[in-house]
Amino acid sequence: AVYGSYERTHIKADLAAHMFKSAKAYARVKVIASVVVFVLALVMTYWGYHFFVWGIEMRGRSPVLLMPMVYAQSSIFVGAVFMSFYFLVELVDNIRLYLGLAPLLATGVEE
Repeated sequence: AVYGSYERTHIKADLAAHMFKSAKAYARVKVIASVVVFVLALVMTYWGYHFFVWGIEMRGRSPVLLMPMVYAQSSIFVGAVFMSFYFLVELVDNIRLYLGLAPLLATGVEE
């Protein structure tokens, strides 16, 4: 999920491009969508943090290998932090496009 956020290849249903004829209106919709996605990513980060802290406090272990469960639980928090960061970058790029400025990162460019 983090790599998909970084590459901006996460699943989207982009019907707005067909609904709006004006590039400015489409850019406004992209900014609003980016704000919603970023806020939801922050909520997920908040929950992931509390899940991670709970895992540290409970000191749970896996039934078979007796490995600390906090390793698996920490991946949810770390992944959410990175996703929030990449969605923030996407939000900044969409705001810049709305204002008529160049984006910070080129989208859709293959290396």
